[in-house]
Amino acid sequence: MKITVIRFLLGIITFSLVACGDDPVLAPAQPLQTDPAVIAQLYGANQGPHRVRVERDVLLAATAQESELLLNLYFPAQGDNFPLLLFSHGNWSDKDSYDRIIEHWVGHGYAVIAPNHLDCCSAVAGIFNSLRYGQVGLIEARIADMSRILQALQQIERQVPAFSRKADPRRVALTGHSFGAFTAQQFGGAQAFDPDSEQYQSYFDPQIKAVVALSPPGPMFDTITAESWLTLKTPTLVSTGTWDVQPGFWPDWRMHLMSWETALPGDKYALIMDGADHYLGNLICRPQRDADPQEDALHMLQIASTAFLDAYLKDKQAARDFIATGRLTDATGGFAKLSVR
Repeated sequence: MKITVIRFLLGIITFSLVACGDDPVLAPAQPLQTDPAVIAQLYGANQGPHRVRVERDVLLAATAQESELLLNLYFPAQGDNFPLLLFSHGNWSDKDSYDRIIEHWVGHGYAVIAPNHLDCCSAVAGIFNSLRYGQVGLIEARIADMSRILQALQQIERQVPAFSRKADPRRVALTGHSFGAFTAQQFGGAQAFDPDSEQYQSYFDPQIKAVVALSPPGPMFDTITAESWLTLKTPTLVSTGTWDVQPGFWPDWRMHLMSWETALPGDKYALIMDGADHYLGNLICRPQRDADPQEDALHMLQIASTAFLDAYLKDKQAARDFIATGRLTDATGGFAKLSVR
C-alpha cells in the first residue's frame, strides 16, 4: 500500500474521531449590538423581492461515462435570465442543508443548482466513498459534477419546464461550504495536489465570474496544500468566524483565511464574524447539530455575499461601493469585518 494511501486512511480516521468528538470550549464572543434598524439599511440585508421556488431531487440519469446526479433547483418564481450559482455542499453534508443562505440569494435574483456529491450524505457513506475513491477521486468527482451541470442546463430545463430560461449561462459563479468551498475555488484557479503523479491539477474555468467560499479548508491530507491557492485568480469572497475551529485539522480559525491571504491579489474579499463557527451553530451543513443557531452571523453572511455577487455578476455600482469600503465593519462595531486585497 502506498504511503499516501496510508496517510489518507489515517486522516479519515482522525477526521472521524474529531467530527464525533466534543466541540472545543472557546472564549465568549462579542454579540452583535447594532440597532436592527441600522442593519436593515445595509446592502442586501432584507429579504429580496423575488418569491423563491424550489424543485428538489431532480435526477440527471446515469450514462455510460457518468453516474446519476441528484439536484435541487432554486429560482425566482417570476422572471428569467438570472445569474446562475452552483453550490457545492460540505463533506458528509447534502444539497438540502443550506436553504437559509441559498434562498436569500434567490430572493435577490439568482438561480441556484445544488447537487449531492459522492461524499454525501452521512459520515458512514462519506467514509465509505472516501476509502473507495480516495481524496483525489472525491475531488475529481466533485469537479465532474459541477462541469456536468454546466453542460446539462438544457437537459435540466427540459426535465423541469419551470426552470426554463431562469439561468443565464453567461453569468455564473461557483459557491460552496468547507470541502465544497475548495471545489468552488478550483474553478477559480485553486489547485489540488495529486500525490501519485506529484502534480497539481488545474480545473480553472474562465466562464466562472466569481467564487463564494464559505469556511474553505486550510491544508489537509496530502491534496490541499499551502500552495493550492497561489493560482486562485477569479474574484473570490472567503468567509470564516472566530469559532471556526476543528482540533486535529484547523485548531486556529485563521487557517480558513489562507486561501484569501495566498491567492493572487485583486478582487479578493474576506468576511470574519465574531463567534461564528463552521456551521453557524446549526444553520448550515449540520441542521441536526445540538447547538444554538447563530442568526446574526448568518445575516452578515447573507449581506456580504449578496453584495459581492451583485458586484461581480450584476455589475451593480452600489454593491461594489459597499464591499470596497468598511461600511459593514463600521455598522456592526467590528462584529463582521469585511476586508479586501
